[in-house]
Amino acid sequence: MVTRPHLPGLDPLTWLPNRVLFEARLVRAVRDMERRNARLALLLIDLDRMDSVNAALGRDLGDRALREAAGRMARSLGASATLSRLESDDFAAFLEVTDLAAAAKHAAALLERCRAPYVIDCVAVTLTASIGIAVHEPGGEGPAALFARGERALNQAKIRGRDRFYPGPYPGPYPGPTPSLRQKD
Repeated sequence: MVTRPHLPGLDPLTWLPNRVLFEARLVRAVRDMERRNARLALLLIDLDRMDSVNAALGRDLGDRALREAAGRMARSLGASATLSRLESDDFAAFLEVTDLAAAAKHAAALLERCRAPYVIDCVAVTLTASIGIAVHEPGGEGPAALFARGERALNQAKIRGRDRFYPGPYPGPYPGPTPSLRQKD
């Protein structure tokens, strides 16, 4: 394995910004969006069941699948987005969008990229992701509240069966059926 030097602010496995750097960039981005009267989408991404992949194939192959997933997500989002590895199998991204529908298109593209099989040392690995979406509207809440909404949306994606994204809760009129935490028997 190639040894990389540790650089402050970067995750040593994926070389993406770490949580501290991501949070600092998110604060700046929200401030910039406010100044420009623009919208920002926050996508919180959890690779589903990575613990099972690590247990079945070993941490080395799991880490390689995680690096490949990070690369796929980065390519899918493009250079205008900021993607970060927050910890373990948790990632976050933000990018400027026109509305919730545009954010949902990015999330759908991420899911498709993650679903494609990973072949690592002749072993096929299948990964899926759960994604929570929160959109910052001009005049909206600060970064901490935006992140909290993203976490609630991510939890909804997991509750609803994983391998999906959840766009709510949305500030203002919700563009669709009202979400419910109740599960049907």
